Amino acid sequence: MTESDAGVGDRGGWRSANVWAREENIDGNRIRQLRVPASRFDLVSGEPSALTVSNAYGTWAAATVDRPLDAGALWVRLPVGARPGDRLSQATWNAPADALQLQDPADVLRSYDGAIGFSEASDSKPGLRTPQLGALHAVLGYWTTNQKQAATVVMPTGTGKTETMLALLVAAKPERLLVLVPSDSLRDQIAGKFETLGVLQELGIVSNMAVRPVVGRVAHGFSSVAHATSFAEACNVIVATPQSLSASEQEAFEAMLGACSHLFVDEAHHVAARTWTEIRERFADKNVVQFTATPFREDGKHLQGRTIYSFPLREAQAQNYFSKINYKSIIDFDNVDLAVATQSVERLRSDLNNNFDHVLMARVSGIPRAMAVLPLYQQLAADLNPVIINSQMSKKHQRDALRAVRARDSHIIICVNMLGEGFDLPALKIAAVHDPQKSLGVTLQFIGRFARTSSTGQYGEASMFVARSEMDIDRRLRELYAEDSDWNLIVRDLSEAAVQEQHDISDFEAGFTSRPPEVDLRSLLPKMSTVVYRAPTAKWEPNNVVEFFGEDSFYTFPIGLNQSAGVAWFVIENRNKVRWGDLKTIEEVSYELYVLYFNEQTKLLYINNSANDGVFEELAEAVLGAGARRFTGSSVYRAMADIDRLVPTNVGVLDAHNQFRRFSMHVGPDVTESFSQAEASTKSQTNISGSGYRDGEIVNISASLKGRIWSHATASTIKEWCDWCDSIGKKLLDETISIEKVIGQFILPEELTSLPSGVLLAVEWPWLVHTLQADSMRLSYAGSVHQAVFTDLVPETEPINGAFRFAVESGSWSVPYEATVESDRILYRCARDTEIVILRAGSEVRLSDWLNKFGLLFILDGDRIIENDLLYKPKWDRTPYDRQKLTVLDWGNTKLNIESQTHEKLQESIQYRSLIELQADSEPWDLIIDDDGKGEIADLVAMRIDAEGLLVKLVHCKYAHEGKVGARLADLYEVCGQAQKSVVWRRSDLGPFFRALHDRARKKNQRDGVSPFEVGDIRKLYEIRDKATILRRRMEIVIAQPGLSRSKATTQQFDLLASTEAYLRTTVNAPLAIWCSA
Repeated sequence: MTESDAGVGDRGGWRSANVWAREENIDGNRIRQLRVPASRFDLVSGEPSALTVSNAYGTWAAATVDRPLDAGALWVRLPVGARPGDRLSQATWNAPADALQLQDPADVLRSYDGAIGFSEASDSKPGLRTPQLGALHAVLGYWTTNQKQAATVVMPTGTGKTETMLALLVAAKPERLLVLVPSDSLRDQIAGKFETLGVLQELGIVSNMAVRPVVGRVAHGFSSVAHATSFAEACNVIVATPQSLSASEQEAFEAMLGACSHLFVDEAHHVAARTWTEIRERFADKNVVQFTATPFREDGKHLQGRTIYSFPLREAQAQNYFSKINYKSIIDFDNVDLAVATQSVERLRSDLNNNFDHVLMARVSGIPRAMAVLPLYQQLAADLNPVIINSQMSKKHQRDALRAVRARDSHIIICVNMLGEGFDLPALKIAAVHDPQKSLGVTLQFIGRFARTSSTGQYGEASMFVARSEMDIDRRLRELYAEDSDWNLIVRDLSEAAVQEQHDISDFEAGFTSRPPEVDLRSLLPKMSTVVYRAPTAKWEPNNVVEFFGEDSFYTFPIGLNQSAGVAWFVIENRNKVRWGDLKTIEEVSYELYVLYFNEQTKLLYINNSANDGVFEELAEAVLGAGARRFTGSSVYRAMADIDRLVPTNVGVLDAHNQFRRFSMHVGPDVTESFSQAEASTKSQTNISGSGYRDGEIVNISASLKGRIWSHATASTIKEWCDWCDSIGKKLLDETISIEKVIGQFILPEELTSLPSGVLLAVEWPWLVHTLQADSMRLSYAGSVHQAVFTDLVPETEPINGAFRFAVESGSWSVPYEATVESDRILYRCARDTEIVILRAGSEVRLSDWLNKFGLLFILDGDRIIENDLLYKPKWDRTPYDRQKLTVLDWGNTKLNIESQTHEKLQESIQYRSLIELQADSEPWDLIIDDDGKGEIADLVAMRIDAEGLLVKLVHCKYAHEGKVGARLADLYEVCGQAQKSVVWRRSDLGPFFRALHDRARKKNQRDGVSPFEVGDIRKLYEIRDKATILRRRMEIVIAQPGLSRSKATTQQFDLLASTEAYLRTTVNAPLAIWCSA
């Protein structure tokens, strides 16, 4: 027993310390039981010959020290002369280990009969909180239905999730409960709660006559089945992490799980991880409850189980379970760490001066970062004793750091991935977030630690100081991290949106009135593939598939069926003779997934088959009846409508007359041959795969004449596949889509045997460079190092003569390179004896070697592109650019040979005049950035959010070669190339675009000491970036060339402008404007 003689006497009686049963230990795993909780004894009772003392938890034998009872029994020692009726002021326990055996778990459960009251707390009496009572009723009610699908309970941080588990233990009396937690610290914390029954007995929610459970903590693997079984049979509750359970041998692991009747999973959003899932699957036929505040994962996997109760965060806030949060966004170009530390320490001192018992946690991403910010806090608040805690510290150092914080010897703790989920310290009220989390689930968990409320202690509102930087974060966090966001509203909305998403999936799955036990619905990942049938009526009979295939063919039975959503799925088992011998004793077994989706409104049936072959004519008739018609022939190519710059990647050709080469498949540059063949009267394309642009995004799609339509994507859920099917069906039904136009718009790649004629307008790094971190590709030449994204690839805009010639330019060097075609591929070489090298960790790579591996993108006149050694040339006839679309500006005192305004803001520059024109727009711009320089996105980048969404306008300025107005092609070659290079920034979600803008603005500010923001500031850039993912995005391109004359412009100039305009429109749907002279 621990604390055997501890106790305190005062005028109000004797307060006993906890009395523990004798602890058992099996393979390093502890089993404990609290026999008598710490409590007060007031009076001596009984008879002089048989004294007793009582507390809230029962009555115990007592005797004076001069007349002791049996030395081997549990009793209370009283002072000499104590008599019945005396007020007890001091005493000790006689508590030998032999008298304190662990109780039989069955006896513990019997003490729970009628032991819990289901009353709700109020101002006048204690009881269960509203969310606790709701969750308790929901779980008990769900269990009465005898459904074994895991039940998910969503309770926001601070609403009393752990006490809900304790109440369920007493109310449901499970034979043996396993509680699964994510960390060692949480295992000890949760086990401690179960050992004492938390505050349930203290508040009178559970009768004091109920015995505390026998609780086992699994920290190590078991050496044998016998040890695992002995441990389990001694416990009412077992608390473990997946790692500690899986440390046992497999048989011992199975024995431990088999001995448990119920499973509680704490912080259940981990359950999709493999080790968690393996344990949970062992409870497939038992009662499982998953508790979480964030019911979703960031890896795209869904939290399995059915959500049976979810307490809204808005109610937790309204009922003061979730503290108000004061949020401050910290933006500082010079030293953001110092700014975060300074403001958070100021808030801590203010709170302490107002008698709030607060602690500050500084959150960083790694140990080196912790060591970097520690001196800041030591300098700012040495008197508050900043300490560090991280997982690489010894357990003793970790305990010492936590002890210092809990004792308030320290008020600042710098944390590296510690004090995570479930960590309970209400005094944590100030967060200094130097490195923000990048995913929603982790962020909401983190916020919850500071938003906890407590009825004890002097705690005020939570404060969050977050460093803002250009980073890739969950799109749902953009609004949260915005400059002046109200976290109390946004955290609520984000939490509820995430919960609702899981509800939608849970409801979709709950709609399956029948589901096969062999395969979990959420484990299905159908390919985006379908064959589509038009139904004769708005009805279908999905159960007819049983008769069609025969019940013996089903691996899963019954079929999974959601009649309201029109979805059925099943797995067929195929047994065939092996192909490598004539054997009767061995069969080849394969499994095929079928998913059927019927949309009653459109009367379309979609069939998906994992083998991706066949057209399922008979199957469609079995469920739809006679008259089902498959979409076949060229009509399936309507699925490719609304895709611009379609490039075929795979084409099959059927020759009706050539019996020796009836069918041929063409891939890569060979697709050109397939299209020319198909133009002949005896040939046709049997299937086409292509990629292109839809609304500025890259997409791929494939279709075959037989009726199959597919893409390379895989659906994360059946519901996602159904949504994709609806988008395909809408186009198939659209009779206004011209099949000939869809086929005719393909751009056929040409294999290079030599460089084409014409002019090289622009050279672009491969997209790989823009997706890397800015400093991950550094170019070195002549002792000067520059990041690749801050260099220019400048083409020689003379007519192409045997080679592409271009220079790689930085602010300190310009190195010429050449690209030629040899053996049908482009080869790169430096035109100097010494060349640029790419710096990598511990090595250097010549740029020419890197280029020969990854290549560049070349933009030529005539709307032509060369990429991956293939020439892409649109087939459409292009009309010259309309002279009337040229916009004439009054260039005033602008010097036509001065392009950049520089940091001196030269008013005679073309860029300055263009800036004035931008600012004179009918609608004001939220942001204008001077991005002029090597590797620029554009000379001027303007953005505004309007009624249609986000508009990005890129202005490319170019000086006149002779410093005067004329009709020179040279004035347009380079600037048209720059305009076409703008396409790269419209890809994806504009993440690289905003990241590049941020990095360039910061460097320009540091280099020139002048802000690059002509309108707005860095906060406005963040604000627009944060909103961009949820806004419709448009781009407009402007060429500012005062050397171009509207009245004197030539046909060649108009043709160049027309090809530039066509390229921008078809790739990113961006209109082109030209600012010129009269």
